[in-house]
Amino acid sequence: YAYNQWANERYFSVCKELPHVPERIHLLFSHVVAAQQLWLKRILGEEDIASIHIWKTIPWEELHILSRETHLRWMNYLEDITENELNRLLSYVNFQQKPYKTVISDIIIHTANHATYHRAQFAISLREQHIDPPNTDFITFSRELSHQL
Repeated sequence: YAYNQWANERYFSVCKELPHVPERIHLLFSHVVAAQQLWLKRILGEEDIASIHIWKTIPWEELHILSRETHLRWMNYLEDITENELNRLLSYVNFQQKPYKTVISDIIIHTANHATYHRAQFAISLREQHIDPPNTDFITFSRELSHQL
């Protein structure tokens, strides 16, 4: 999750410098952050998930704040996670009102992979406009952590 926020911050920096951010990037970025917020609220058993719209464009300033807040909440949750919690089966209802049960560790992996998937779409969208996307490869993050860059 530290990697996830590092990669998100790289895109926030690029988008802040653009005269116009493609609407597709803005919508997908909003989707990624809202989905991470939604999954954490489900895991924590919070009741206010009906107000989260995973396909609604969130204003940039609000999106950046929400991204940072959601990241901190995820990090707090993961800091002391136990094996029992990782193996806990979460029952939830999706937006089509279908009930599901999923192991928490699978949800954690899903949310990180989901974000990476959409950031790749950001990169394609930027390249189509002849804009170099930021390098958000995990290995780059890893090198930065170990001061190898």
